[in-house]
Amino acid sequence: MKRALFDTVTVLPFESGSVTARLGYESAVLAVTVAAGATATVKVEHSDTEDGTFAPVPDTRLFIDNKMDKDGNALIVNEAEAEAVANLNIDLIGCKEYVKITVTGGEAGALVLGDATDHPTHQ
Repeated sequence: MKRALFDTVTVLPFESGSVTARLGYESAVLAVTVAAGATATVKVEHSDTEDGTFAPVPDTRLFIDNKMDKDGNALIVNEAEAEAVANLNIDLIGCKEYVKITVTGGEAGALVLGDATDHPTHQ
C-alpha cells in the first residue's frame, strides 16, 4: 500500500494577514521572499471562528527548526547579497480551526497545508 502524498496536501495562494481554515491539516509550509540583508518576521494567530478574535499560538515548537523572537514570531534572516525565498515549516497541531499568518519585512507567496488527518491510500 502506498501513501497518496499529493492527495494529502493543499497549495493555496497566500496574502499576509489572511485567514486560513486549517481543519484536517496538521502542518504547513509558508514560502516567504526576503530581500538581501533583510529579516522577515512571521506571526501566527488562531481562533475558533473565521471572524473571531485571533490570539497568538502558545506553542514554543510552532516553527520547526527556525529562530523565534521573544514574542514567539519566526525570524527569517537573509544574510545573502541577493533576494532569497525561504520555506518556513509550521506545526499546526496546537492550533485552533482558523489561523491568521502575518508576514512583516518579507513577501508571502504560497501556503501549503499538509499532513492531512484523513488521507487516502492506494494499492
